Amino acid sequence: MILESEWETTMLDWLGELGWEPTTGSAVEAGRKGLDDLVLSDVFLHALRRLNPGVPDTFLAQAQAEMLTPKSQDALAENKAFHALLAHGFHGLAYVDSSGAEQTPTLRLVSPNPDENAFHAVQQVRIVHGQNSRRFDVVLYVNGLPLAVVELKQAGAANATIAKAHAQIGTYLAEFGTAFRSVVTTVISDGISAQYGTPFTPLNHYSPWKVDDFGTPVETGPNTPELETLTYGLFDLRRFLDMVLNFTAFDEDSGHITKRIAKPHQYFAVRKAVDSTLKAIDSTGKAGVVWHTQGSGKSMEMELYANLVMTHPELLNPTIVVITDRTELDGQLFAGFRRSTLLPETPVQVTRRSELRERLANTASGGIYFTTLQKFGRSAAERDSGLDHPMLTDRRNVIVMVDEAHRSHYDDLDGYARHLKDALPNATLIAFTGTPISTADHDTRAVFGEYIDVYDLSRAVDDGVTVPVYFEQRLINVGLTPDMTSEDLDRIADETTEGLDDAERSRIEKSVLVINAIYGAPERLHALAADIVAHWEARRATVEPALRDGDSATTPHGKAMIVGATREICANLYTEITRLRPEWHNDDITKGRIKVVYSGNATDTEPIRNHVRRDSENQVIKKRLTDVNDEIELVIVKDMMLTGFDAPPLHTLYLDRPLKGALLMQTLARVNRTFRGKQDGLLVGYAPLAENLREALDEYTETDKTTRPVGRDVDEAAGATRDLLNALDRLLSGYDWMGVLRSGTKSARRDAVAGAVEYLRSPSTPGNRVDDGEETLADRYRKLSARLARMWALSAGSQTLDDKRIDVNFYEEVRVWMAKYDAKEREANGQPVPDEVLRLLRGLVADATVSSGITDIYEAAGIPKPSLQNLTPAMVQQFKDATNPHLAIEALRDLLVEEADKATRKNLVRNRDFSERINELMLRYTNQQLTSAQVISELAELAKSISEENARGAKFDPPLNHEEIAFYDALANDPGALETMGDDVLAAMAHDLLAIVRKDSRTDWTRRDDVQAKLRSSVKRLLRRHKYPPSKQPEAVKLVLEQMEAIAPDFQA
Repeated sequence: MILESEWETTMLDWLGELGWEPTTGSAVEAGRKGLDDLVLSDVFLHALRRLNPGVPDTFLAQAQAEMLTPKSQDALAENKAFHALLAHGFHGLAYVDSSGAEQTPTLRLVSPNPDENAFHAVQQVRIVHGQNSRRFDVVLYVNGLPLAVVELKQAGAANATIAKAHAQIGTYLAEFGTAFRSVVTTVISDGISAQYGTPFTPLNHYSPWKVDDFGTPVETGPNTPELETLTYGLFDLRRFLDMVLNFTAFDEDSGHITKRIAKPHQYFAVRKAVDSTLKAIDSTGKAGVVWHTQGSGKSMEMELYANLVMTHPELLNPTIVVITDRTELDGQLFAGFRRSTLLPETPVQVTRRSELRERLANTASGGIYFTTLQKFGRSAAERDSGLDHPMLTDRRNVIVMVDEAHRSHYDDLDGYARHLKDALPNATLIAFTGTPISTADHDTRAVFGEYIDVYDLSRAVDDGVTVPVYFEQRLINVGLTPDMTSEDLDRIADETTEGLDDAERSRIEKSVLVINAIYGAPERLHALAADIVAHWEARRATVEPALRDGDSATTPHGKAMIVGATREICANLYTEITRLRPEWHNDDITKGRIKVVYSGNATDTEPIRNHVRRDSENQVIKKRLTDVNDEIELVIVKDMMLTGFDAPPLHTLYLDRPLKGALLMQTLARVNRTFRGKQDGLLVGYAPLAENLREALDEYTETDKTTRPVGRDVDEAAGATRDLLNALDRLLSGYDWMGVLRSGTKSARRDAVAGAVEYLRSPSTPGNRVDDGEETLADRYRKLSARLARMWALSAGSQTLDDKRIDVNFYEEVRVWMAKYDAKEREANGQPVPDEVLRLLRGLVADATVSSGITDIYEAAGIPKPSLQNLTPAMVQQFKDATNPHLAIEALRDLLVEEADKATRKNLVRNRDFSERINELMLRYTNQQLTSAQVISELAELAKSISEENARGAKFDPPLNHEEIAFYDALANDPGALETMGDDVLAAMAHDLLAIVRKDSRTDWTRRDDVQAKLRSSVKRLLRRHKYPPSKQPEAVKLVLEQMEAIAPDFQA
């Protein structure tokens, strides 16, 4: 049996080969302040001298004492604070040098260059605190700071498991919490397996290191133990420093801190992505595609990548544009970026096209902007004039990161991909995807390039990053009529899953009726419910013991998801299941074992409306599904939560819907997340899935195929044009536009176009009321007509299309009209538009007097164009009495947004305040909490506040200018501070703050850490001098510095 001491000695030999200096705990004890602290103080002070020449020893010793003194007993909070010192240096030192000048240096604790650091690998380190005394097997020191702790168990001992090693780390952390404040990573090994994480990482998130120096998988075994590959991989001097400084991250959300460290596949993928980006910036602009299977941490890779490119000296502080799916703009990816403390800037959601243009055109560097591809659309005027999307910047240091760049999300959608290139001609594009790019998806490859790195299903399972998912087919008999085949049923089911609201109106009403009649037949649902209940109770019983939390008496509740074909089927299946198990039902959303989650609205009928809830209520249910101790176990869905939703306790998926391709694999990934004790996920297929699953997996094995995306001849384009025309004919089959066009009336063409636009935009048209994330009839028209325009440009000269010119011209004019109303709809804030606004847009088209001629929305609404100055009570009443009050509301909202932006130019507090108040009013109106008359009155009152904004500074003595009032608002943002300090004191402080900005106006301090530190010190001193409440100071300092950054460019011009 190999003893722990033998593993320790062997590991130290490996570390010695890498450049670490092996030694023993007894040999270094004299260099520690005490046995309760792991730091080698003398080594650390010597390193501070070496890395910070010119700083007097007295002040280095003072800084060392401050850095090594814990501020609390919270081990995780202390660890986060100390890691900030490792990554960014110590900023708390200020002294006057021999010449009388004040110095505020940033002290470096470690260097990314191995030659500038001291590395020690210490065996058997003794630590004592109170009654607790332990010996750590191996501690790795960099510059005297303990950055890694290794816990080894002997191979061959039955109870010496890797779980026991992990538990031992937990014990150390509980007993010596603050001693871990500098520890970045912990390693656990039982002699067979070896994994690493952080001191705070759950066991299921620890990772092995089974790759070589290039990230290529290597075989491990008796001759090449995992501990060896981990040691040579993780503790290579340069790579370990890189992991410490750039690949360790913290999340902070509502006071809760989480620490993460990159896994090997994440590290190498991100490093390759950065290298590929550096090459692409000076060449094609195509950095490539990172395909890492879902559940393997793609979001963290994007975060790590963003940080590295933003801080890379060769990239000159680039602007990052993150493009997500339109339904995921406010999803988990943005939430993750927002929680991260790693990123040098706070990410911003850009929900309006005008805001996106302004930010990209006016940003010289920096910024992380989340948006959707659709925000790169042209304005109505640009479309009408045939202009390209305007260039927003020709800078090369703009990087566009696209999340899930599949054809279904991308594919030159309505020309947006081209517009993106027009807007940012020198930007570099990179894509991150959790499922492979289809071998037929040529456009995506042409835009982004080839794969940068691939981490497939097998590697993810082998590394323990995800769990394996098994497939079980359990067909419930489906009764088919003689003229209906199973292939017909699959086809119809596919149609209803491409962006439709199955319960109310669909693109093809008959299809939904067929699905409900066959998959939702009462006798079938009765049998399905009985089978699911029996299967779940058996499955739950087998999985539950593994999910238990140690010796806890709490019963864990693993979760299962049931996916139905339509909302009606979901609702009826719930009824059948709760008829069998009535105790699972509860009307309270916070109670009960089973829930149904889908989107809907007030027009839904029973049984669908029984489960329609507000989004906030659905969020409660989603949160319950992530808590293994919550009693909820089953959730029935149609589309919601199939993608972008992670609930690690979810281990079983019942699929009664024939999904295909990427959506099938994304849905399957709901059950592949790791969780304590979870060994596998299970996909139970009630719909025919075996062939679909095989076809989807085929893409995972043929990732190297490529096909030329250009070179198609005109005949192919002509054929594609006819296909598109046929598709558009089918799309508009519910409206006889040709009949209207041939009516011979004076306004025939206008009426035909207006009628088509009305049909496409109206919520009452089958196919326009859809679940979240699905395509409406109008969405499909936009895609098809945009493709028609491109194909027609290639094939218009073909004589075979002479009979189709009228059709093509008509569809193009409809496309132009649609674009006009889309532009107006999106300009305000990019949020989902209420049905009332959709109806007013339809009415606007109907009121057109010339083809494609409507541009004045105020005239169409029957109201004069307002301004804040003439918004009298009489005019407000005109808004209320307008022919279409909904259009009046939108027009008034647009006016307030525009005027508020002008009035609060670069005043962060007031700008946010007005924006939030406007959005709150519109949200209450959308949710029918305010009538149209009430919201118009509220908006009119808010308009008064906006019109008075510019005069606010005059009430002070002496008056405050625009910049001073902005600082006043930053200081007064906390009501308690305002009450304590009073207006006069805060006004005086605002005047002083502006003077500080002007003093440093010649320096671009936003990009210089030393100047920022000096400014921060000046602000702190100012607050202390004026006795600003100490508890309020940290937030005030942060807000004041943000305000300084906002106005700084005005003084540097």
